[in-house]
Amino acid sequence: MAAALLVALAGAGTPGGAPSARAGETDCVGTAPGQLPEPDRGGRRLRFGIYPGGTAGQVGLPAPATPDVPAKTLAALRELRGGRRPFVTHLYLNYRNPEQAKGVLDDLEVEGRRYARAGFKLEYVITYRPEKEGGDVPGFLAYVRKAVRRLAPIGRFKELQVTNEANQTATPDSSDGAFAGAREALVQGVPFAKEELVRLGRRDVEVGFNWFYRTDPASEEDFWQYIDREGGERFQAALDWVGLDAYPGTFFPPSTSDYRSSMVGAFIVLRRCYMPVGDLGKHVPIHVTENGYPTDLLLRTEATQATALEQMVRATHDYRQNFNITDYRWFDLRDADTSSPSFGQHYGLLHDDYTPKPAFAVYRDLVAELSR
Repeated sequence: MAAALLVALAGAGTPGGAPSARAGETDCVGTAPGQLPEPDRGGRRLRFGIYPGGTAGQVGLPAPATPDVPAKTLAALRELRGGRRPFVTHLYLNYRNPEQAKGVLDDLEVEGRRYARAGFKLEYVITYRPEKEGGDVPGFLAYVRKAVRRLAPIGRFKELQVTNEANQTATPDSSDGAFAGAREALVQGVPFAKEELVRLGRRDVEVGFNWFYRTDPASEEDFWQYIDREGGERFQAALDWVGLDAYPGTFFPPSTSDYRSSMVGAFIVLRRCYMPVGDLGKHVPIHVTENGYPTDLLLRTEATQATALEQMVRATHDYRQNFNITDYRWFDLRDADTSSPSFGQHYGLLHDDYTPKPAFAVYRDLVAELSR
């Protein structure tokens, strides 16, 4: 998740940043506080979920996480879901090399089946982080096939995301775009996964990819033009949704108290500016695949996290009809290390010992109020 702080603080994607072919269009800027469009009425209620872990991509060196306690994780997930309503666990399968990837798949299948038995839907992200110099798209595609075959028998497996933040090139600990061949892995991987799922009789599993909001406009233009040019009709036919990763107040914009406007600005930029460059129309739904706000000892209080969460979730709900948004995932359930000075360890709704922050109850109540 998340990109390097230096990218966000550099003003990436702001009106004064590097120009793009569409920089003169207001849709590529987003919106300013007080200038929000009116929410459209209607729209299907959102399907909510969460990344149930604590480990997050770091700005700088990777950091260890406090081990999960599965029983406590399940208890927290049940409380967030409430009743029997749909709720999605968002899980990450990391590809580095075939040997490593097998172990990850073994562990994540076990974890996924545990969530499935408890009634949760499963959404897997297959990241592309090859160790091989020059990239490893063939190895990645072979892993996609293996993962699909292993996961297809699980009835509650419903969503598959191919690659993670392939547009973000700055941080190899969090984003696939830092690795050679990431764009190729994306445009080949989506139809490859979809065709394998269809062959296995799992047409119900929806396949998508995500986009990090946001890097510099010139890079974004190039990324979406690549999607259109190299993906083509096969990619478009296979694609069921596009994901948005947005971290207002943490990355872009790096400082704000108007989280609602920041989220709506992200929706505008993705739907009206860049998805058309990729020749992806409004019929392709948007999923909020990662949305988070960390706490720390100085700038970001637990009370502020609760405020940010409520504004961002309500913005997603209120504008779901305007932008065809169907799903929302919070990142993440639990701090990786509450004692760490790194804000990247503090995205959780819970501390690392599973005691709740105020935002936990806020998210629980919003799920009960706004979900399908």
